[in-house]
Amino acid sequence: MTIENTPNPIKPIYYWLDGYWITDKEEADLMDEINAFGSTHGTAFFPADASPELIDSEIAALLAA
Repeated sequence: MTIENTPNPIKPIYYWLDGYWITDKEEADLMDEINAFGSTHGTAFFPADASPELIDSEIAALLAA
C-alpha cells in the first residue's frame, strides 16, 4: 500500500524557513543543494486534498512554534 491509496491519503510538503513550500522532493533537494533559501527544507504531511491556503497557514504555524 502506498501513501496515495491509503484510506486517508496524505502528501508530503517540503518547506523552508521563509514559508515557501513545494510538493516535489527532487526540486526541494535541488533547492537545498544550491542553498536557494539559506536553510534546508523541512517536511510536513497533509491530506491529499488540502488547499494551498490550509497548507500556507499550517506551515506558518509550524514556523512560528
